Amino acid sequence: MRSTILVTAAAAAFLLSGCGIGAKYPTFGETSYRIEGQTAAADGSAATHTVIYRDGPKMRVETILPHYGEAIVVFDQSTNAAYVLNPRAPVVAQAAPGTAVGAQAMQVSPPGTTTTTTLPTAPATPNVTVAPATTPQVVGVAVKLDDADAPQPLESAWAALGADNASSAGRCDVAGERGTEWRPRRAPAPGVERTACITSDGIVLRVRENDRVLWQATTVQRGPQQASLFGVPAGYQLIDPAAVAEGVGERMNQLDSVTGATPAPTTAPARPGG
Repeated sequence: MRSTILVTAAAAAFLLSGCGIGAKYPTFGETSYRIEGQTAAADGSAATHTVIYRDGPKMRVETILPHYGEAIVVFDQSTNAAYVLNPRAPVVAQAAPGTAVGAQAMQVSPPGTTTTTTLPTAPATPNVTVAPATTPQVVGVAVKLDDADAPQPLESAWAALGADNASSAGRCDVAGERGTEWRPRRAPAPGVERTACITSDGIVLRVRENDRVLWQATTVQRGPQQASLFGVPAGYQLIDPAAVAEGVGERMNQLDSVTGATPAPTTAPARPGG
């Protein structure tokens, strides 16, 4: 009789484990990866395409910032700070018709004529050796973010929650990956139920709040990430945080909401001259 009870209990435990009930809580912070997915917009509009790179403490987020457009946020491990990167496209100056070329103006034939346009000949000058420019070319700008505005890894809040404060709610499959659905034992707010589909090695595949999907992965690639993805690239100019367009803190808080963290109140920086 006793052996029958033990066998029955073992079979029940196996079935529950297969359904994700009583699963082992994920291990966080030991997996490097690139994850691509959709982040829900705070105003209920279309979701935002987001790409996140993680390699140990290093992180890179490619997303859309309100009032700013496409942006790259990196965590620079060397300075322990986060920056918004804004690449600058090269500008090629072109002479408009009628503008000065050298010491003379370029003459343009009226429309409908066949007159050949002749560029003026530059006046002769003595042989002069011109020294190369010493000012480095600025290929972009990097704006430092306040700690309150810097994005947190998707898994940070769930790692802080811990196994004692979370319960499993079954298996889940997202982006071709198998995970377990987890929920906090204590709701983050009255009437709010938040769940996350997380792989055993700590990759957050999906986050739901009641019936709304806050984050959902579309592709996952494990493995070490290139060091050049993180930090401020060479040729970028560091500028004052006050120059950041409004909305950086708004989107960062939105990303924080995906992790389950409580966003810190932020104040939009004043515009120069505003």
